[in-house]
Amino acid sequence: MIGFDMMITKEVLFMKKRKLWSLMILCLMVFGCPMSVLAGTFEETSSGWRYRKDDGNYARSEWVLDQGVYYYLDGNGIMMVNTTTPDGYLVGGDGRWVTEKQVLGGYVRTPYDNRPYFYDPKWQTFIFDETTDYAGVNDTLVMSAVRGITPVSELSDKNRAVYEEVCKFLTGFDYGGSDYEKAKTVYEEITGRAVYHEGKYVQEDDEVHSILVAGTGKCVGFARTYKLLANLVGLKCGIREDGAHMWNAVYVDGEDMVIDASTVMTSADFYLGRQKAACPYCGHKNTFGNRETGRPCANCGIQIQNPKYN
Repeated sequence: MIGFDMMITKEVLFMKKRKLWSLMILCLMVFGCPMSVLAGTFEETSSGWRYRKDDGNYARSEWVLDQGVYYYLDGNGIMMVNTTTPDGYLVGGDGRWVTEKQVLGGYVRTPYDNRPYFYDPKWQTFIFDETTDYAGVNDTLVMSAVRGITPVSELSDKNRAVYEEVCKFLTGFDYGGSDYEKAKTVYEEITGRAVYHEGKYVQEDDEVHSILVAGTGKCVGFARTYKLLANLVGLKCGIREDGAHMWNAVYVDGEDMVIDASTVMTSADFYLGRQKAACPYCGHKNTFGNRETGRPCANCGIQIQNPKYN
């Protein structure tokens, strides 16, 4: 009888444990993560990724669980990326649900999070691009925080505020757009946020914080901000200056285009529009930005003029 009673006791304990685990899993599904569809296959289309369920229907306006990762399909059946879902969850650039721990501080994922980099102890900066990151002024610490390299908790109060504004801009950003569209979107974001400070110069005028948070600044602040946002959306972008003014060179389809977010009464198209002209000496076709009056021929090096200004 004792042995029989022990067998019953063990079976009862086992049943209780199984019910407890079932209850814990149910609670996790209800309160800790989105609802899900458990089986199916992703299919890539020209509009984005779709998810075909086992019954042959496509997932719409719902979460799916694929290989242990949650994704959300919108009302058209397209996987949502870099945005907040209708039920309030954040999804990254790869469509994955970003957990609450990752969301803390406005964390957002980009397609460029895993780009190679190194830390330069001399300048105490992260170098993502040898050509453009040694610019005298840089804001790669914020970029490294966005890309998950530097903990957000290590940022200064000002950089934390910049980081949060940057994450708002990146959430929902169309990374599939052309270089031209990206460069234009960055320009319009900055010029829509800030105006040139016409008053007496103060050091804060040169900071990204002044542009993105305070909404005003001078050319250095505008140039630094444009470079930071352009780099974060995958554009190669450097800073140009002549001792009296600072602006940017953004690379659009491999060609560097002059752009200046601190000017008034201009547009992105004014800077990014292009004019082609053949070199009168060697015949090589050179591409000018609308703002450029002249440049050395890419083939023979002779200085040639933009025909738009002649």
